[in-house]
Amino acid sequence: KLLISEVNPDNPGGREDAEYIELFYTGQTRFDLQGYWLVLYNGKNSRAYRVLDLSGHHTDELGYFLVGSSTMRPASMIRLPPNTIQNGADAVALYYSNTTLYMVNMAVTAEGLVDAMVYSSRMSEKAAHLLTVLVPGQSILYENCSHSTEDESLSRCHSLSAKLQSSFQVTVVTPLRENLCGSSSVLVPPAVRISELCLGGSTAHCRFVELEGMPGTSLAGLSLVVFSGKEGRALASITLSGTIGATGLLVFALEGGHGHDGANLTFKDIPAASKGSSAIAVYSTNLILGDTKATSENLVDALVYSCEPSTAGGLLDFLGPSYTVPCKDDRPVSLSRCASSSASTELQFAISDPTPGLQNSCPEEIFAVDLHLCFLTPNCSAWTLQHRRMLDSLKRVLVSSLEEKCSCGVSELYLQELNLTCMGSLVKVWGQAWARQPEQQHSIETWCRGFLASPHPFTVDGSMLKTSPECIAPKGTPSMSHRAASFQDWEIALFVVGSLLLIFLVVGLAFYFIKRHPQNYTSIEMSDRGEMAAEF
Repeated sequence: KLLISEVNPDNPGGREDAEYIELFYTGQTRFDLQGYWLVLYNGKNSRAYRVLDLSGHHTDELGYFLVGSSTMRPASMIRLPPNTIQNGADAVALYYSNTTLYMVNMAVTAEGLVDAMVYSSRMSEKAAHLLTVLVPGQSILYENCSHSTEDESLSRCHSLSAKLQSSFQVTVVTPLRENLCGSSSVLVPPAVRISELCLGGSTAHCRFVELEGMPGTSLAGLSLVVFSGKEGRALASITLSGTIGATGLLVFALEGGHGHDGANLTFKDIPAASKGSSAIAVYSTNLILGDTKATSENLVDALVYSCEPSTAGGLLDFLGPSYTVPCKDDRPVSLSRCASSSASTELQFAISDPTPGLQNSCPEEIFAVDLHLCFLTPNCSAWTLQHRRMLDSLKRVLVSSLEEKCSCGVSELYLQELNLTCMGSLVKVWGQAWARQPEQQHSIETWCRGFLASPHPFTVDGSMLKTSPECIAPKGTPSMSHRAASFQDWEIALFVVGSLLLIFLVVGLAFYFIKRHPQNYTSIEMSDRGEMAAEF
């Protein structure tokens, strides 16, 4: 993933000609920045004072990208006039969107936010609104001028978690190089994270939390905390100890027995999804006690879940996105960490079958169903002006319809690379729906046919949509299977034509050699002149 790695907003003296912002791609290789935006916010009015479209640029071979003053060395990939980056209290925000247009003087927004840092060089400066929107529940970062007699920066040292202020510390400047954090700070992903949470119904005997990490990873100093979204406070907390086993997975049974290290965390401590948004989190501290308010400080990983999309977020929104789980029946269901096809997103959670101590059951591209949907709408204004919001709302409607039809356990992560356009009164949607196994793939295909054939209109965020006989199979967008079949037909035709040409070529060459090399004259029976003339 792409992250803010280092920010140097203030230089010694009054020249301010060595300011810079460094981005870092954790894959540590050349990375295309298409769709990414860098926005600088003023803390006094919480509005953007500089917006940079990073499309058309890429990181270097080590994953670094530098935006800085035009006179600094090493040279920046995007050069700014001296004294462009404000000293604070201000913010740097990294966004990803192919549809949203970020502009100078726009109000601070979390739409499309990938990473952010709110900072100041003076203790007296505050930026409360920037903190609330970009890094809620966290404190401002201070560039401590007493750290060094030389120039200094705020560098990512403690984690690769996005939108986490505690990941940064003051260091000497290291543009386009590894941050000089000291031996006590190592830039690594979270050593332990949540892999799966089973939320079986009242009759399901499937209730557990699964953590994952490298085999042998110590759990010392970590705690597992359960939060209620209703009050945003801790309901239960247990201290972890020991190490991750050889499989890289550690399962906590939440019913009928004792948890790890003798701690008893029963299912009644895990809020039911039907009670609103709730969360389970891992912290690198043992100080999160019962009734403590949820915080991002010392957060290692978190999973927020809810029964209804409308209740997602709320007081626990800053811990991460809220995932909706089906609540209508008692079948066991898990939220499992799975990979997304989009390079812009991190690993996410998907509805799945429970797999305690085993590899997570995730939707796979091999079981993909191509989606080419088409709907009629009264007008396109909302779909054009609020593209991202309408697309997200449409995803929820499609997932809800699919789950209602097949009851096969799907979530938004099953919809991959979904996008839409709206022209005139026509909304065209394309993408893929992944499945976990062939049976689920067949259920998705059946749902898709029925959904397109349904005459009943439906609403998406207040906008009415309706299928139409003329709008079921968009022209010019053949499915993958059709394209494959067409390609096979061309292969067969080319093979037949090529075979015929080869046969004609062989026959022609044989005839040519026969004419060029006639039989020996001793074997030719002499004819009279008349016969020869006639033959000639």
